[in-house]
Amino acid sequence: MGEVLVLAARGLCGGLFVMAFALIGELVMPKQFAGIFSAAPSVALAGMTITMAVNGAVPVAESAFGMIAGAIALVAYCASAVPLVTRLGATVGTVAALAAWAATATVCRVLLTVVG
Repeated sequence: MGEVLVLAARGLCGGLFVMAFALIGELVMPKQFAGIFSAAPSVALAGMTITMAVNGAVPVAESAFGMIAGAIALVAYCASAVPLVTRLGATVGTVAALAAWAATATVCRVLLTVVG
């Protein structure tokens, strides 16, 4: 029953954060920024809030480090994808950009683990 309550709390908390971030998205100009303030940050914050309440700070810190590494890796993927796809074609360029993402995520995760 405890797992069901945690799952329900995550859903409720996630919904509240999504609504709050959607409101922020409606208030910002230009509207292209609305997506930044919608799903991803709110779901991450909701998950971290419930994890903090149930398991404490250590798992939240680990999640935060993973999110930081993933965000840096996503920037590396986006920055490398267009030139690689242009030069190498869609399939090979995408695989190369994905390799850049994986390498960046791995390095960032290791470095953030050492620092944290």
